[in-house]
This record gives sequence, structure tokens and C-alpha cells, in this order.
Amino acid sequence: VILSYLEDRFGDGRFILANVEDRALVQLFVRIHDIYISSPNCTQPNFSHTQGCMYLDPYPTKYTPERRTMPNPIVRASKLKEIYERLCWLEQNIQSDYMVGDSITHADITWYPTCIFMEILLPYVFGWAPIFHEKDHFPRLTRWFETCSSNEHFASVRDDISGVL
Repeated sequence: VILSYLEDRFGDGRFILANVEDRALVQLFVRIHDIYISSPNCTQPNFSHTQGCMYLDPYPTKYTPERRTMPNPIVRASKLKEIYERLCWLEQNIQSDYMVGDSITHADITWYPTCIFMEILLPYVFGWAPIFHEKDHFPRLTRWFETCSSNEHFASVRDDISGVL
């Protein structure tokens, strides 16, 4: 919603694809991210977004208040499985060097920062292989990540995020 508002308010249309089917696919990529990865879809204590499994503490700390903890290891494992399943979905559905089409869209802008967290935290916290840097299991995802990382604006975001993690 925020990206669409900013595009409508200040954009020049460069992130909007001409083909209606491609625009719908971009929206699907964004929705998959927002629903399955970044949104807890609930505000009750101990409910968290899927990506929280990478960094929310299992008990209260100075960084994680009680209501934000993820104390149940089964919940954490389920959320980690969800991340893997969404990465597999991305691998199956990425169309080219960018997620949809041959230029940056809201899909790339939405997913890239989250994938930086995954790039750093999945190996660090869970011992995963460097998922965005291997071509055997996730060649499309790797190519997409490399393409985005070569863009100066995306690279700046990556530097900012990795600088604080």
C-alpha cells in the first residue's frame, strides 16, 4: 500500500509495468511478501511476523520485550519452514533478472531489503548455506539478488542494513 501511494503521489511510473498481467504478478509478489513474511497478521502478545524467527529472542531482553518474544521452538521452526517455502516459491516464479519483467518493480523493492536480512541472519542463526549466492538450488533467486545488488541504490540499502546487523 505504501509503495503504491508513493508511486501515485511522487512517482514517474517507471516502476509500473505496462502489461496488466505483469502488474498483477508484481502485486502477487508483494502480497506474498507482506502476508507470509513481514506481517504478523495479529497484534496479540507472542504473535510475530515470519521473519521474526530470525531475530526475536525466546525470552525478554533489553531488545525484545516480553510481548515480542518467540518462546516456542516449534513456532520458530514453523516460521523458518515458511521462509524456505516462500523462497522456493520465488525460485519458481522469478521471471528474469528482476522478479517480473526486465526492470525494477515494486516486487524487487519490497523483497530485496528482507532478503538482505535473510542473507545475513539465516546462515548466522540457523547455519544455512548462503542461499543468495549459490546456483544449484536457487539459480533464479541468486541471479535476481546479484542483479539487484549491482544497482547502486539497492547496494546502498544492503550496506545500510548489513552495517547494523
